[in-house]
Amino acid sequence: MTKKISRLASLTLLEIAVAAVAVPALAADMPTKAPAPIAAPAYSWTGFYVGAHAGYRWGNADFTGGAYSFDPDGPGGISPIDIPARNEGYNPKGGIIGLHGGYNYQFAPNWLAGIEGDWTWGNGSDDRSSLLAVQSGGGTTYRLGDGSEVKLGWQATIRGRLGYVQGPWLFYGTGGVAFIRAKWSDATTLTSTGGTIIASAASSASKTLTGYVVGAGFEYMLNRNWIGRVEYLYENFGSFDVPFGFAQTGTLDVGDVQKVRVGISYKFGP
Repeated sequence: MTKKISRLASLTLLEIAVAAVAVPALAADMPTKAPAPIAAPAYSWTGFYVGAHAGYRWGNADFTGGAYSFDPDGPGGISPIDIPARNEGYNPKGGIIGLHGGYNYQFAPNWLAGIEGDWTWGNGSDDRSSLLAVQSGGGTTYRLGDGSEVKLGWQATIRGRLGYVQGPWLFYGTGGVAFIRAKWSDATTLTSTGGTIIASAASSASKTLTGYVVGAGFEYMLNRNWIGRVEYLYENFGSFDVPFGFAQTGTLDVGDVQKVRVGISYKFGP
């Protein structure tokens, strides 16, 4: 009886040893569940934002003034001078700085629509001067000096934006209405060949012009609230009447204004 009990105990111990070896091996052969993937961070562009920008602006302004006749002896004089027409190009340029703000709405989910307004300060200018020899009807020779300047001041735009979102990146096009403050100044002097001033005149005109703006840019979301940007804008404002010479009226066409600017924005909310 004792031998039988001893034999059963030995079998039990052997079975336990075999099970201890077999269970881990079986577990190793069983398929294991892959760990859940880590979700990529979500970038939400929807919300209001404000920011500041700085950059460089350059423009083209063309002045046209027709030929006219001027008599230094006044109306009814007998020695009129034929003043030639003027056609001049100006290239005001310089640094700019300003503020912007707007609202973005992200949808579909990689598309974005928004509206933005901005105000930009600048003081770009360009000037031209000339000195011509002119003759009166009586054969007297004079010197005609002209000096003119074009200045571009503050600007503002109201634009729609449509963009494509790729994670922290936004690539967009933009367009809308633009405003600019333009100033024209002109001074004309008629002197004798000996340097005596025969007649002189100075005039100026300023106007806030309205035109259109188109452009493109890209932005990068630094974190959920701060966004950096690079942007290019093209603007066209058309022409307005300006005084020149001796009581004459010409046309200044502010047809092309371009600017490149970098900026930083703060987006409100999550």
